[in-house]
Amino acid sequence: MSATLDARVEHGPIVSVERFGHLVELTARLPALASAVRPGQFAQLRCSATTVPLLRRPFSVAWTDGDLCTFVLDEVGVGTRLLAAMQPDAELDALGPLGAGFTVVHEAGHAVCVSGGVGCAPFPLLVRELRRAGVADITVLNGAASAAKLYPPERFQRGDTAVHVAEATDDGSRGRHGRVTDLLDLAPAPAAVYACGPNAMLASLAAALDSIGLTRDTVAEASLEAPMGCGFGTCLGCALPVRRADDEAAWALCCTDGPVMRMRDVDWHELSLLPGADVA
Repeated sequence: MSATLDARVEHGPIVSVERFGHLVELTARLPALASAVRPGQFAQLRCSATTVPLLRRPFSVAWTDGDLCTFVLDEVGVGTRLLAAMQPDAELDALGPLGAGFTVVHEAGHAVCVSGGVGCAPFPLLVRELRRAGVADITVLNGAASAAKLYPPERFQRGDTAVHVAEATDDGSRGRHGRVTDLLDLAPAPAAVYACGPNAMLASLAAALDSIGLTRDTVAEASLEAPMGCGFGTCLGCALPVRRADDEAAWALCCTDGPVMRMRDVDWHELSLLPGADVA
């Protein structure tokens, strides 16, 4: 369920900016967002005090600690470069929480999180909430193009020995040489599967899960990406192809119907034909 009605604009000081290879962790004091956000939801961050760039950029809330919120980003465009260049004590302008988050299963035996590149962002918060809900064991499959683009395993684990991380890189610079979906054989049969990353990775994962034969009761959800202008359903720029219960083709908005959707509801073939959301 979307929290768009609970969203608000909030301003708060940046308290830290940390770099992990190509990834940047931005932490700001945003008490309203920190108290309301659920795993998988996002905030629209303003990148500049000027009109360049005009539009906010969407980022999953990666972690909360008291009144602090953390975001993870990669410098891929003008907006993310401006955010990454911000310094402590600068003011961050955030609109959120927005979108539909992950379904947090309770007292399940095992959960698997599949992370691709900057798709790592929603998982630290999700992992914490799964553990609080009684999930006994969590495996994070963490993949990226290279070691420099991998999120550190300790940021998923936060000292919790019930959280296990396996890594893969396209170039073999760390972990298994190959795609993150190649790591599925390392995870026990899951009660829930959560994924976030490039749409091509998610489509590959959906096909792999079909071959495994998960039951209809297994939670299998993905956080999707799309070019997002407003973040709350007005601009209609983030429409994604889905399949209804009767298998009829339809469209859903990534910002309000998602970004988290059931994997079986997404039309992965039609999604593969759309341009990527790589202009941040």
